[in-house]
Amino acid sequence: MNRFFWIRLGIIMIAVFSASCSKAPEPTVLRIGFNTWPGYEFIYLANAKGFYEAQGLRVKMVELNSLGDVRRAFERGQIDIMASTMVETIVAAESTRQPISLLAVTDASFGADVLLTRREGGLTALSDIKGKKVGMEAATVDVLVASAALKSIGLKLSDVDVVTGAQDDLVAKLEAGELDALETYPPYSIKLLATQKYKIIFDTTSIPGQIVDTLSVKKEFLQQHKAELDRFLEAYFQAFEYFAAHKEESAEIMGKREGVSGAAFIEATNEMQILGRLDQPAYFAGGKAEIALRSAIEALTLSQVISTPMSPSDFLSHSPSK
Repeated sequence: MNRFFWIRLGIIMIAVFSASCSKAPEPTVLRIGFNTWPGYEFIYLANAKGFYEAQGLRVKMVELNSLGDVRRAFERGQIDIMASTMVETIVAAESTRQPISLLAVTDASFGADVLLTRREGGLTALSDIKGKKVGMEAATVDVLVASAALKSIGLKLSDVDVVTGAQDDLVAKLEAGELDALETYPPYSIKLLATQKYKIIFDTTSIPGQIVDTLSVKKEFLQQHKAELDRFLEAYFQAFEYFAAHKEESAEIMGKREGVSGAAFIEATNEMQILGRLDQPAYFAGGKAEIALRSAIEALTLSQVISTPMSPSDFLSHSPSK
């Protein structure tokens, strides 16, 4: 054998070794943070039905105890996508001083967010609330709904004794008689109302279109991972469409996670508008998101939750229809 044979063999072996060692880069793991709320369960359904995998995505679902916990995880960079109301998005923008973009709107509350009181020993009506102890989670949508309830009878947050905490803790306080009223939402409200011990004295049917849930990301992350985020939205909307076509099966899957029956889960979704891909243009191009954001910014500024001047356009650099 001549030396050219050995040279050629060496080149071939190096090429084979290099090919065997080289691997395609691992795809980004999208970390999605959310708390218990029927409108966010489609994040889980997309995973359960394999829609993320079909899009070639690696997704880590991070379920947290409260909206405040989700917001804080987002602010600290512990999650990439935040499922929340517009309130938490706005508060996070002030806290981080970073631009945040809405990816999509997921649902709008039409009666799902409620102010509850005990039937016996509680408030007779909303008009009796002045000076009473009202539970709500600080710097969340609870503040917005409670403010709207009070405004409807000419009062402000300063006219009641605000008791803050996570929903689990506040529910326990209400059951122990330590609160006169509680601002809450499904599945907590479903379980409380099922006992027949509580009644609703205000809900979001009185403020239609103002309480909107969203998926949001930091603008820098959107610019760096737009292709993956577009595939994530495709999988998410597929879950919405699967629910529409297979409602009972899907409701059982999602309701089980929330600790309620499939029928109760469907009932909860009847008190909100679940928003799919066909609903997005009305919010992003049609102006509904701008209106809801402006209302939330004004309410949060008035209640002194935020102090930084903001505009709805700060959050609307992305459109899921693009």
